[in-house]
Amino acid sequence: MPGTLLSPAKLGIAVGLAGAAFLGYCVYFDNKRRSHPEFRKQLIERRRRRNNKSAESPDDVPILSDQKSIAQYFMQEIKKGELLLSQGDLEGSAEHFMNAITVCNAPGKLLSMLQTSLPVQAFDLLLNKLNKLNSYHMQTQRMPNALDGMVVDDGSVE
Repeated sequence: MPGTLLSPAKLGIAVGLAGAAFLGYCVYFDNKRRSHPEFRKQLIERRRRRNNKSAESPDDVPILSDQKSIAQYFMQEIKKGELLLSQGDLEGSAEHFMNAITVCNAPGKLLSMLQTSLPVQAFDLLLNKLNKLNSYHMQTQRMPNALDGMVVDDGSVE
């Protein structure tokens, strides 16, 4: 084929050069990023914040044998969830609603009530958090009574 501009050999060379250029670009900017004086500080700070957030355990978790403190905790978490939802913090509100569901006597009823009152995005986030919590407790075999055997389904048909 004398009229072909790109022979397989030329195409292979072009692809090889493009790959080498991309790899060089990645190495150059990774080196530049790592040598930046603030990079290490930012990385350490980000890790510290993530560890603090995951290490935080709420001090106001109720004693499970005291019904009054459970009821107070339940109402407190519902109020915090509603407040954060009104401020647009879907992640935080889902976290507090999940805390309320875990101590609720009738989690299924509360979940159906939340489904009708929460925006779809907030409810989906809540379902994801509940599924993660449920699978975590299944793996560690320490399932709390409130979520015992609870299967969370958003009801959507795929």
